[in-house]
Amino acid sequence: MSDRALHDSANAADEGARSGFSLVAVLVFMLIVSAIVVPFAVTAKTRLMIANSEVEQERLSLLAEGLGNVVASTLTGASGGQKVPLDSTPASCRSGELSFAVRVQDHGGLIDLNAADDSLLELGFAALGFEQQTSEELAKATIRFRDSAKLFVGLPPSRSAVGPAEDKQAPFESVSELQEFPALASIPLRTLNGVFTVNSKRGTVSADRAPSRLRAALASGSSASVVQALADASAYTVDVVVRRDSSGIAGEAGFIIEKSPTGAAFSRVSRSPAAEAGALPPVAGTADCEVLFGTEAARILRGLNS
Repeated sequence: MSDRALHDSANAADEGARSGFSLVAVLVFMLIVSAIVVPFAVTAKTRLMIANSEVEQERLSLLAEGLGNVVASTLTGASGGQKVPLDSTPASCRSGELSFAVRVQDHGGLIDLNAADDSLLELGFAALGFEQQTSEELAKATIRFRDSAKLFVGLPPSRSAVGPAEDKQAPFESVSELQEFPALASIPLRTLNGVFTVNSKRGTVSADRAPSRLRAALASGSSASVVQALADASAYTVDVVVRRDSSGIAGEAGFIIEKSPTGAAFSRVSRSPAAEAGALPPVAGTADCEVLFGTEAARILRGLNS
């Protein structure tokens, strides 16, 4: 082979080597860029999805808030149009992709911590699963906590282990104060609120409006303070959950209301611990949304899906 042919062959080999190296360098560079860019792209997409979910949840929560006001206005209005059970039994309806769950509790079906006597308080603690002796001790500790200055003057300063370290000597302001009792500290607030209240202002409880857990205890016990029906209600807990079926995202709202003495239909007392704890579970069967929320609200809901 001539020198020129050898020279050309060497140049071709060098050029091929340089091309191969360049290709490898480009591939390595692309891998490095991908390693840097892809995580940012994935993170950005994830954040966008989270943001969209948060916006959707906020929209559904606002809708739940508005529907809660509709239910509250119906409950406290002059017409007294009752459209849902008043004993915490959920009701539901559907409009397009949106499904709705509503739960209302008349506080006349709960035991008022400030007005109930010891026998009625015992039934309340029995509804939470306590044995008779513990229920009796808790009832005495509850009365001592709220009324010790008046009811326990001259008595020895003995105190039950189930009661709080100190007595308030004033009415309960919230059911959450029961969690100061060692025996009740681990019971979720939503469970305590399913038995007790501070808003009925009555020393009686209406068995027909009591939640199922409490109704069973009232039926098995005996107390002159248990009545079968109340002519009028002054306070309610209203919980509403809205779900978009296609996304599985839910918004919720809940509050305790009282009939307002100022002329307005109702006033809010506080947020509902049940709503803060989590969404209502889906319920079997659905009613017409017009039955739950009225004709005008049902028309607006249909418009949201059009």
